[in-house]
Amino acid sequence: MKDLEQCRKEIDEIDQQLIRLFEQRMKVSKDVVTYKLAHDMEIFQPQREKAVIKKNADRVVDKELVEYACDFIQDVMDIGKSYQATFIPSKDSYKLAKSKIEDIKVGYAGVPGAFAHQALHEYFGDVKNVNYEHFQDVYEALKNDEIDYGIVPLENSSTGAINDNYDLVRDYDFYIVGEHSVNITQHLLGIKGTSLEEIKYVYSHPQGIQQSSKFLKQFPDIRPQSFSNTAAAAKFVSENKNKQFAAIASKIAADLYDLEVIKENIHNQETNNTRFIIFGKQLEDHEKTDRVSIVFTLQHKAGALYSILKVIKDHQINLSRIESRPLKDKHWQYYFYIDFEGSLHDDNVKLALEQLKTNCLTLRVLGNYRHA
Repeated sequence: MKDLEQCRKEIDEIDQQLIRLFEQRMKVSKDVVTYKLAHDMEIFQPQREKAVIKKNADRVVDKELVEYACDFIQDVMDIGKSYQATFIPSKDSYKLAKSKIEDIKVGYAGVPGAFAHQALHEYFGDVKNVNYEHFQDVYEALKNDEIDYGIVPLENSSTGAINDNYDLVRDYDFYIVGEHSVNITQHLLGIKGTSLEEIKYVYSHPQGIQQSSKFLKQFPDIRPQSFSNTAAAAKFVSENKNKQFAAIASKIAADLYDLEVIKENIHNQETNNTRFIIFGKQLEDHEKTDRVSIVFTLQHKAGALYSILKVIKDHQINLSRIESRPLKDKHWQYYFYIDFEGSLHDDNVKLALEQLKTNCLTLRVLGNYRHA
């Protein structure tokens, strides 16, 4: 058995060789990124990375060490990519447009009295607006220049993400330019003079039904019915004038459609908020921006997401949200959405984004805006 001091001496000698080789490798890594930038090449080339790992794995004599050797080479390459990112020019990488503030038209999904309609007025004030039946209709309207901005719900504090809008904002290549949080209060609305005992069907958006699930469980004879949104459900009940029908919606909708509030505040949580995003065609600059949103894809391998989280941690950036959504053409693989604190005016954030790109198959900045 070797003496411990002898082992330490040998390791120190090996480390000296490793450090010399490490410095050589990093210098060559700098040459690589310089060449790629000069020839407008992709910095991250996953197939080349796989080939390097396999080539080195085949060189290992002790086959029990192959797995460890692969991890070692991967770590070395990850460090090299982080170093390469520091040479990628970040100045003017993101062309930030000024937001339109005059003569704007905003689209939302639902009918007057919907929570999106409320959010629109609270965020923009008195502006031209137009309502559409479905979320995707709002995106199509912006695509066709019928509106300047769209506003849609992205998540609720008690029921979570509204996945359709995560997918749509990505699919249409639009940008988040702002956000607004609305305090959601759900009420049971019906034709004037209706008693709770008369109600057989209750209409609302699936989120409204889910947010009021504890109340509805007390009345198993009332059948929940999904509707396009809460205000549209209130309008439907008003137009049908049937005391067996009720809606879960806001008091604004009750006033707007001449309905009676049969039961107030039937939502599960006392604090129930919905976060709305405002989206447009350009990545915009705003005063005091403090939130960045990105969407990215990764190699389907162990540790891929960890490499992203490590970059964020190393740059001391506070991660505020992460969501995943399935890739439509690849089973069990995902897009990832991340919100983090920061601004595209911050050099540390821009450097972090360049390093993130070297670990991603694709990465797109979705927004640079002020957190509500």
